[in-house]
Amino acid sequence: MSDKHFMLTVILAAGLILTGCGSQAKTNQHTQSSSASSSSQSTKTPERSASDQATMKPYKVPSSEKDNQNYQKSGLLSIPGQFAYDQAGTKLTLAQNKHQNQQTASRGIAYHIITTKRFNNNAKTKRAIQMAQQAFNVGQLPNPYQTLQIKFTVNNSSENAVKIDGVQKISLNGSKPITSTGISDPSAGQVIHKNQTRTFSAMILVGPTSFKVNRLSIQFSGSFNQSGQQVSKTPAAIQIVL
Repeated sequence: MSDKHFMLTVILAAGLILTGCGSQAKTNQHTQSSSASSSSQSTKTPERSASDQATMKPYKVPSSEKDNQNYQKSGLLSIPGQFAYDQAGTKLTLAQNKHQNQQTASRGIAYHIITTKRFNNNAKTKRAIQMAQQAFNVGQLPNPYQTLQIKFTVNNSSENAVKIDGVQKISLNGSKPITSTGISDPSAGQVIHKNQTRTFSAMILVGPTSFKVNRLSIQFSGSFNQSGQQVSKTPAAIQIVL
């Protein structure tokens, strides 16, 4: 799970900077998911990612784009229409920025969604496409493509530290849920200490920019102890209208 976190930081750095702008079977899955992810996604090792980042030559933004009043060199996008470029050469344009105040909880663990941001992404280089495919664990990627950024907090009000698996699945417009592929979530596998609140941002691959998202359902995980045993069940899904 930490590999996904690292890849999201390296590959969609601009996207992350933009944040400034229930059963025993589930318990077993929680224990096994990290090892399965590590073995099946060897290309996402921190060592290789660090090497790629160190040797990556930053994409040169065209002068015509730099002169555009909506261009944000810092990557801090808050107003729809503003855009930035990441290091690999993906142009990220903010299409929607909406504040949220939905939450869900289950026995000591509470999730609170703060904002949802929708982006149109246009990969200008082959490298940008490949790195986005790795980040979202997909073999094919439409270009341009659309993503959603979900910023949320996780609070642990119990007396013991717990682990979470973060975003379990997301359903767009009531369609079939997106699970492992299509989600880059740095909160997965993280430890939330007792009486601690942490903030995360997950990126969701929506698909072509022509696809209109009206609503989404977000299912977060329950919590687990250090041995992988379930502490709290999966909380109710959060419904959001965009």
